[in-house]
Amino acid sequence: MQTSRWLAALILLPGLALADDYRIDATAYFPSPTAEATERTALEVDIAALPVLAAPSPPDLLAYLRRAESLLARDQRHVAYLHLLTARDIDDHAAADAHTAAGSDAENIVIKVRNTLRALGKTGFDEAARSEPGLNHYAYVLDRAVRVLPHELPPGEQAILDDISDQGSTALWNTYQKTRRATVYGSVHTSAGDLDAGKDADRLGTDPDRRVRQQAWQQKQAANAAHAETYAALLVGIVRLNDATAHRQHFANGPEAAYFARQFDRADVDATAHAVEQRASVLMDYQRLRARQIGRTANIANVHSWDITLPPSGFTPPIFDYAQVRRIVPVALAPLGRDYVARFTALLDPSAHRTDLAGARGNRIQDAFSIAAPGVPPGLFLGQWNADLKGASVVAHEGGHALHSELMNAHGVSPFYNHGPSWMHEAIAILNEMLFYEYLYKHAPDAATRAYYLQAQLDEMTFEIFTSAEEAQLEEAIYDGVIAGKIRNAADIDALTLATTTGFEIWPAIDPELKHAWIGKRLMFQDPLYLANYLYAGLLATKMFAMATNDPRDFQKRYEAMMASGFDAPPKEILERFFGRELTPAELVGADMDVIQGKTAALARVYGN
Repeated sequence: MQTSRWLAALILLPGLALADDYRIDATAYFPSPTAEATERTALEVDIAALPVLAAPSPPDLLAYLRRAESLLARDQRHVAYLHLLTARDIDDHAAADAHTAAGSDAENIVIKVRNTLRALGKTGFDEAARSEPGLNHYAYVLDRAVRVLPHELPPGEQAILDDISDQGSTALWNTYQKTRRATVYGSVHTSAGDLDAGKDADRLGTDPDRRVRQQAWQQKQAANAAHAETYAALLVGIVRLNDATAHRQHFANGPEAAYFARQFDRADVDATAHAVEQRASVLMDYQRLRARQIGRTANIANVHSWDITLPPSGFTPPIFDYAQVRRIVPVALAPLGRDYVARFTALLDPSAHRTDLAGARGNRIQDAFSIAAPGVPPGLFLGQWNADLKGASVVAHEGGHALHSELMNAHGVSPFYNHGPSWMHEAIAILNEMLFYEYLYKHAPDAATRAYYLQAQLDEMTFEIFTSAEEAQLEEAIYDGVIAGKIRNAADIDALTLATTTGFEIWPAIDPELKHAWIGKRLMFQDPLYLANYLYAGLLATKMFAMATNDPRDFQKRYEAMMASGFDAPPKEILERFFGRELTPAELVGADMDVIQGKTAALARVYGN
């Protein structure tokens, strides 16, 4: 079977070249940086000429919105092109400055449109739409314009608040990063020589000597704990800064403000996280299964956190060649339909020049993302090829973002509607990862490899759903505790972390050093209250995975309809259209638990339990 030969070829000898260098054809956007700069100057002149209309006639309003739409499309091409240039060379400061300027240009367009629509108001807009039906397409642009009104400050005050908030959050985040970099984890002696318990943690976690794994894990925990009071002071400062900012914008607290910006509310987040916590036994069953298997195969009586990363004796994790991944990933996405597979194949085709990839990092940014703009086939940027399973899954994930943009462009989605809440974008990309793991699992050549891929899939599902629910609850509780005066120092956060995490998983009760886990949750310091996004993304992705694998034809119809509309309505309305009805948090969680339980049972069978 051809697929078996592909998968067998993924296990390669160390040192073999795993990826050639590829480059996106930047001239698809602009002939040269000089041409881009010239075009951007002309665009900025046109943006400056876009007025704020006071009382437009319905035909004039429609023409105005289409004009703004065209300006946005032009600007998105500049943003994409400049993003590519800055990613290829982190020292290209001219491109970085231009990228920032292009983002500001887009914001200027949005502000002018917003002010025009606000002046008209919903009553005026609805009246205009009755005589000019084409305006109905822009109704959600109006809804977004008026939604934030209760929380807007006068421009001068808002500018001052933004400046203070940005400077404060940047200073706190920079201090967090410096503290992390300055942490000394110490060395661990192994049969291969001395390794660093911090930077070599992944390698140490797979060492066959249990004493090595334990020492490395405990040294890392202790090193983080040594700086716990510094981290606590930073986190408390972040909470107070965000809470003060939220109050000045007429929100009750920091979580309410952050969730409002991401188009969900605290009551819904709380209900969803609670629904996940009520089913925590599903995660615990999976964790116990993994622990039993490691205990049985490695002859360990009491399995700890430092044992869970130990690979089976004699098993070598597959190494992925990018050329093979180019062939396998599109095939794995067959449940999304033939057109989707054809488009994904074209995205990865070297002759199309839509992939930017390097075998060596050089001066490239260490990141992966899609690049898209109306009128240009989207591209895939991979800073450097990583030959492990996670590196291969990035192609499916980030390629999913690229195909999402391509399908919206193919259906003529307005530039007003081709960007939405990040959790919805992420759900679509995570679905691709899940399908990729499913394909590898079903076509694996032996039981050990099947278990490896199925574990990866379950780790993805449980991390996105359970860990995200756990993190959302913990972060909210930290905010509530700081404001109430109950959270003052590292010991308080440690206790809260242990209390929260023991409600979701088995390991904190076994290894109480995990009370320091909050220190490593980078997003709490970098992008506060973002973690709930992954909860919603994981729930939606897992539900879509079940739909796509159980009834591909029905799913493809729903999926295409969602791509054709873009983000032209509030998230709840988009999901109601997609599912055919509203799903409560408990219903969505329940459906996903069925998937995870089924996968856990399948893993037990592979183990032979």
